[in-house]
Amino acid sequence: MRKVFVDTAAWIALINADDVFLEQAKRVKANLQQQKCQLITTDFVLLEVADALVSPKIRSQTIRFINHLNNLIGLQIIPLNKSLFDEGWKLYSQRLDKDWGLTDCISFVIMQQEVIRVC
Repeated sequence: MRKVFVDTAAWIALINADDVFLEQAKRVKANLQQQKCQLITTDFVLLEVADALVSPKIRSQTIRFINHLNNLIGLQIIPLNKSLFDEGWKLYSQRLDKDWGLTDCISFVIMQQEVIRVC
C-alpha cells in the first residue's frame, strides 16, 4: 500500500472554506481515497493545525475535524514523543540553510523512517 504524508497545509485547506487550496485539497483527497493510500500524519502536525486555526469563527469546526481524524480508518497519526522531537531538532539545528520549521523537520524524519516519498 502506498504511503502518503499529510502535512499542515493540506489539513488547513480541508478545514477552512476560505482557503485558496480548498478545491485542490478536495481533489487530492478524493484521488488518494480512490487509490486506497495509507495516510500518515502526526500529532505535531495536528498541533500546528489547531494553532493556526484559533479564530473563534473556525475553532469549533477545527475541533470537530481533528476529532474526526482521530477516528478515521486509513489514517495513521504518529504520536508525540521525545525521540521524534530530538531527531527533528537535530535536523532543524543542522540545516541552517533552510527555512524549515521544527514541525517540518519532524515530518521529514518520519517520512524517512516510513520511506514516504509523497507529501
